Amino acid sequence: MLAQVVSYVLHPLFIPFMVVLFVLYRHPVNVLLTDEPIRLRIAAMSFINTVLYPGLFVFLIWRLKFIPSIYLESQRDRIIPLVSCIFFYFWAFYVSRNWEVIPQAVHQWLLGVFLTSSAAMFVNIFMKISLHTLAAGGALSFFIIQTAADPNWPLGALAPVALLAGLVGTARLIRRAHEPGEIYAGYLAGGICQVAAFYIV
Repeated sequence: MLAQVVSYVLHPLFIPFMVVLFVLYRHPVNVLLTDEPIRLRIAAMSFINTVLYPGLFVFLIWRLKFIPSIYLESQRDRIIPLVSCIFFYFWAFYVSRNWEVIPQAVHQWLLGVFLTSSAAMFVNIFMKISLHTLAAGGALSFFIIQTAADPNWPLGALAPVALLAGLVGTARLIRRAHEPGEIYAGYLAGGICQVAAFYIV
């Protein structure tokens, strides 16, 4: 039961938006220098492009019977949703790149999310990589990078994120949704994509 709750609450659809909210509302510099209406607009843009549109798209293709389940249980079921996520995540990154008021960390994170979705599409050809640990590994890598590179980054944030990332992988193993190799591959790919985003930005 607990594993199911963790899988739902820390679903890969929600993690990109959660991290954006953290950067906007928990980073002391962003809280001081970015006006509340601007932060709300950035949060809304992130929610629309990383949660609402991808989630609605998956729901629609399920109702239209293009996929048998919204849980995307097979590699074949994931193809269309992953392509749509690549598009929506790229658009979120593109908007952030051209919107000067967006904090650098949000811009970097959204690029990493786009790269991660692209990596997921590629790896899905060969194995049913865990999308949950892709997102969790990306978030953990992002927090590690920010803790090391940003002197104003909240120091107490890393440990809870590491704990949650571990819980995600454990929950997926308990539910037997993936083999261990698929779990570890998700962590690795998510982390590598965020490192790449850091150096690109």
